[in-house]
Amino acid sequence: MDYRNLGKAGVRVSPVCLGTMMFGGPTNESDSITIMHKAIDLGINFFDTANMYSTGGSEIVVGKALADRREKVILATKGRAPMGDGPNDAGASRAHLMRELDNSLKRMGTDYVDLYYVHTPDYQTPIEETLRTLDDMVRSGKVRYIACSNFRAWRLAEALWTSDVRNLYSFSCVQPLYNIMNRDIEVELMPLCQEKGIGVVSYSPLARGILTGKYRKDQPFPEGSRASRNDKRMNEAELRDVSIELSQEIADYCDKKGVSITNFALAWCLANPILTSIIIGPRTMEQFDDNMGCLDVEITAEDEAFIDSLVPPGEHSGKGFQDPQYPVTGRGK
Repeated sequence: MDYRNLGKAGVRVSPVCLGTMMFGGPTNESDSITIMHKAIDLGINFFDTANMYSTGGSEIVVGKALADRREKVILATKGRAPMGDGPNDAGASRAHLMRELDNSLKRMGTDYVDLYYVHTPDYQTPIEETLRTLDDMVRSGKVRYIACSNFRAWRLAEALWTSDVRNLYSFSCVQPLYNIMNRDIEVELMPLCQEKGIGVVSYSPLARGILTGKYRKDQPFPEGSRASRNDKRMNEAELRDVSIELSQEIADYCDKKGVSITNFALAWCLANPILTSIIIGPRTMEQFDDNMGCLDVEITAEDEAFIDSLVPPGEHSGKGFQDPQYPVTGRGK
């Protein structure tokens, strides 16, 4: 396994991070634990969960799986999402994050988490309050490194500046959406992370299933798929006719290349030198085994040119922009 530094932090993580959003929910406890144990046996040392996944169910199952092998894993979880109906049951305030960190630790049966994310920006809470809270978490020993998810480049830059001038621990990595169909972060976020030594741990590398090739234009959605369940995030972020059409072009290309579209799409993300790790989110062992094949796929210059012809650097299938004043260098070219 080709372990990589988490940005400029000293900790090293596997290029594939096991996402556990399905565990303790759609994937039952026994199957979840089996997948997690196999991942560790194969060298994956990076696990990702969140307090909101299955309303805490994912963290409970992760804790059970790691009960006798906690030190083998860099464990990440997240706080900020709503965990109740009260006025302080969500957000990146000191009150909410402190409480939710303790709740996460209890569910997972551990006294520390390696990486703690602010799950989404909270524009109602001053960024300094959030960062001072995270700083206290690190100083208490309950958190090793801090991170953010779904932050735009300007918000990450503001956070890094605040940590610098206030002498607070700063974000070690960011977790953004990134895949062939959604290359927006190549415009500003990735170059910022490259410049400042921030790790990039991306989610949804298969565009919530679009890049598995199972969706076809003008055909019914496959039974059991996210689209067939009317998944809100799928509908809002990925379910575009143009993306489905492009996925078929990529699938045809992969057939000629002799690789699966899923492995190609995952490998394409990993070929970006700015990216640290990709989060896979298998629901079954079959999906996990298939996803791991990406480590055997090499992305060539021809492959890069083909994808660029479909979705140009820094763009988003179906829309997008490139400002000539700010040339895109997001794939380290």
